[in-house]
Amino acid sequence: MRPNRIMTRRVDERVRELCGTADHPLAGPLRRWCQESRPFLAFAETHASKIRKKTRLAAEEGERTDLLAELALAAWLMRDRRFVVGYEPHRASGGRGPDFQVVFKTHTTLNAEMTRLRPTDPAQEGAGPALRLARALCAKVGQFPAGEMGLLVVVVPPAIADAALVPTAVRLLDAATAPVAVAALSADRVRGYQRRRQHLSALLLCTLDAAGELHPAQLWLNPQARCPLHPEVHKRFLRALPP
Repeated sequence: MRPNRIMTRRVDERVRELCGTADHPLAGPLRRWCQESRPFLAFAETHASKIRKKTRLAAEEGERTDLLAELALAAWLMRDRRFVVGYEPHRASGGRGPDFQVVFKTHTTLNAEMTRLRPTDPAQEGAGPALRLARALCAKVGQFPAGEMGLLVVVVPPAIADAALVPTAVRLLDAATAPVAVAALSADRVRGYQRRRQHLSALLLCTLDAAGELHPAQLWLNPQARCPLHPEVHKRFLRALPP
């Protein structure tokens, strides 16, 4: 019993440090992940100052949900002990890079970036889900380094997590066949996507439940990727998809 009490105390202290108060909206998920996963607890301890700063800056509900989705991705990845997850490795140098650098089986690097399509976003009023996803692709594809696997994880409301969403968004970024969509997206951003799209290996579409758990819904593989997903990584993601 004593080791369990020690672990519970360690988790409680860590969550209190990260959130400031026991009733913070993120305290429950953080406590659960720390209790269930020693790798996540070690991750939370290693990156405590970064997470603490983010929890305190996330004043609005939407910002807290963005951070919840980001940490939920870290927790989900670490359920596979073959993944070692680093947090924002390029930010210390002031560079623009992905949220996570994941090392698979000690030798293969996967860069993962998280974004969320909010149910209501005044900045994208009138834009359908595919157009909003296309904008997210334009905004995020430049954050992946060349020569390594790049995974974009997009959290969407369950109502729009259908099989056609990602292919439709990708087609919108073909300037030759969709000039109207290109105008809506901004030609410069589309050209930037087209220059860098080879850096994206795959897109994982997910939903986020009320408890803060991530649920993969669809995996799209980029046929133009310079670094396709490693076969074992690919299988791991496929196993997480619904039947």
